[in-house]
Amino acid sequence: MRVSKEFKVGLLVVLGLLLLFVGVNFLKGGGLFGKNREFYAVFDQSAGLQPSNEVQLNGVKVGQVLEVGLHDNDASKVVVKFSIEKDELKIPKTSEVWLISADILGTKALELQMKNDPMDVADISYYEDQDTFDLAQTQQSIEDQISEELLPLKKKTEELIGSVESIIVSVNAFWDTSAAYTIDESLYEVRDAISTFGELANNLSILVANETEQVDRILKDVHEITDNLSNKSEQISNVIDNISALSDTLADSDIKSVIVEAKTTLTEVNAVLSEVNSGQGTLGKLLHSDSLHDELVKSNISLQNLLDDFSANPNKFVHFSVFGRKVKGYQTTKEREKILDGVIDSVQFGN
Repeated sequence: MRVSKEFKVGLLVVLGLLLLFVGVNFLKGGGLFGKNREFYAVFDQSAGLQPSNEVQLNGVKVGQVLEVGLHDNDASKVVVKFSIEKDELKIPKTSEVWLISADILGTKALELQMKNDPMDVADISYYEDQDTFDLAQTQQSIEDQISEELLPLKKKTEELIGSVESIIVSVNAFWDTSAAYTIDESLYEVRDAISTFGELANNLSILVANETEQVDRILKDVHEITDNLSNKSEQISNVIDNISALSDTLADSDIKSVIVEAKTTLTEVNAVLSEVNSGQGTLGKLLHSDSLHDELVKSNISLQNLLDDFSANPNKFVHFSVFGRKVKGYQTTKEREKILDGVIDSVQFGN
């Protein structure tokens, strides 16, 4: 069978169109032999995301962006349609989709971040074809990160430049003839101070050299004192033990009660002395009244006169009769003689 040239040309055109359709569909993210799963995500802005940008999982391409457009009901939101090529890839509903910068040039891409708990695998639900992701985030671009990092540095650099300029202006304003003269005077004063300090150091060296012997003697005395203390350490320990024992004895003794009793006794003695000083009681009357003393003096004088009279005229008081003749006058007995002897002895003892 002979094929005409027109048929061949038509067949080539059809095959070319078919290849073109397949190629365009592939570039848009469609499968060559079947339709891939498609999902949606809602972002606040597209940040330059274009169709045919990659969808990555852990840095590996797993799909492509199909469409980027405004939300039908909210123009402030952007809806992104993307496909996942691998049918065996299951995406849990706890996963997130991020709008990221894929390289330093700012090429945008979508990144899947799967989050599931291995302990709850049986309870995990997965996204199905045409589902919309609940968690969609926009990652800060590299340009924004660089700007955010460089902006504070820029502000600090500008502030530093301003400070340096103000310092330079202040130095220029200060550096005139009077300022230079003041600095020279200050340098002269510093030089004089250094010279004085050198003289002081020299004098101190001379003083130390002259007093070295005395310092050595003081150190020797201190050494002897420490030796004596070391030799007497046992005695010092005994003294400390004795003091400790004495303090324990004092602590154990009832000193408080003794002090209270002594205070009470002193109070009573003070009361008695107060009464004596005020002339109350027998002792107070004896100390403050002369009547007893006068009576004793009178009694002493009377007894002395009696003794003198008795010595001069004994017959006047005592009569002895050998023959039993009644004699006039004072008659004595043995009892009266004892009483009289006692009175005489007391009067002589009082004198």
